[in-house]
Amino acid sequence: MGLGVGATLSIAGLVFFGTITSLAAKIVYDLDGVGRSGEVKNFEKPWAMATVMFAGMSFCLPLAYYLEHKEKSSEKESSGAAAAGGKAWMLVIPTAFDLVATVLMNIGLLSVTASVYQMMRGAEMLFAALFAVVFLKRSLNKYHHMGIACCIFGIAMVGSSTVLASKPGKTLNGGTASPEEILFGMLLIVLSQAVQAAQITFEDFFMADLAIPPLKIVGYEGVFGTAMMLSIMLPLVQFLPGKDGNGIHEDSIDTWHLIVNTPAIARILVMDMFALLAYNISGMCVTGHLGAVFRTVLETTRTLFVWLVDLVLFYTPLGLGKLGESWSSSSWIQAFGFVVLVAGTIIYGRGDEEEEAEIAAAEGAYEPIPEEEAMVAEGMPIRPQASMTQPISVSQASSFKASMTINALSGSLPSSSLIRHRASLMSPTRHVSQHD
Repeated sequence: MGLGVGATLSIAGLVFFGTITSLAAKIVYDLDGVGRSGEVKNFEKPWAMATVMFAGMSFCLPLAYYLEHKEKSSEKESSGAAAAGGKAWMLVIPTAFDLVATVLMNIGLLSVTASVYQMMRGAEMLFAALFAVVFLKRSLNKYHHMGIACCIFGIAMVGSSTVLASKPGKTLNGGTASPEEILFGMLLIVLSQAVQAAQITFEDFFMADLAIPPLKIVGYEGVFGTAMMLSIMLPLVQFLPGKDGNGIHEDSIDTWHLIVNTPAIARILVMDMFALLAYNISGMCVTGHLGAVFRTVLETTRTLFVWLVDLVLFYTPLGLGKLGESWSSSSWIQAFGFVVLVAGTIIYGRGDEEEEAEIAAAEGAYEPIPEEEAMVAEGMPIRPQASMTQPISVSQASSFKASMTINALSGSLPSSSLIRHRASLMSPTRHVSQHD
């Protein structure tokens, strides 16, 4: 049976808009404009780019409320949604995690190419598995261990290929990053994935029962993140010491001048915000139509398209002579590392499927407790238990945004969903929902 129109459009949207968001974040760093002092400089503003990302996420909130109003849910469901909406303030903590991770990634991106940036984010799977074992007492099966081993090997190959491509005295693809700066940039990206995995672990432990629709989660985190950036972080880094553009000090007034004086930068930023919105919506639709595991594997094609487009930009006039990345002898090492990362993601996903099968078998072996046997003897009805053929309404809320923006090569989405799945099986108040 072939894919429907909706599923096909969702897949195309996920790959297309996901590619745009990754490329735009790097391309805008290579565009130059006139700053507040009148000098021409590159738009190397990682803190501003973090603000743009949160602003793009915040657009999901009015859309979520519009869709909720359009559905005209029952009075009981509406009251439940209102109660959940009152707990939205709990998202401030995961938003803070997300803010730290996003800033670290954006600073790291200053020193590496878009494809390397995308591949290094596969490290999230390592930290998500580690934290799940240590803090959530989760056990890993042989497929998980094999997937993690592939991930470590693949990341090592990608990282080494990047360092080999840049030698002392040479620049990387026309940039100004030294081998030391490239190593530091990759370290920041890997560290950001540890923060993101810590966010997912926190959410799984403390917020598994927070019943807020995923689109609202993205929107609320966008609103909270934008507020944090504008009211706290941007004023703070304005007065920190250091050179503008290195990731510590950032002159927001200079940022504004660069945007106003350079229409190309303004267009890229606006495009990035709306691409983030479209990417989030497409990702939800793909998960709804085809499942989270398919979506995770599909994300690997996004990484491939980012690399291909970057190569096209470098070797064609479309790159204006300064955008994109070149193909070098060490690129073969990066390509092999990418293949190993993809294999690790698929193998790790197989481990999640094995866990799901074990949970299904455990649920199928359910035996009634003595109180229920007594109720049957008296002719009293017992509430039916949820079947594995019926989707269980577990919260995708907290780690949903993380899965939207950083799961290029990570298997953490199925893992966190499994943790919530287990929690729902143990909960006496679990609910069953029907969807296509």
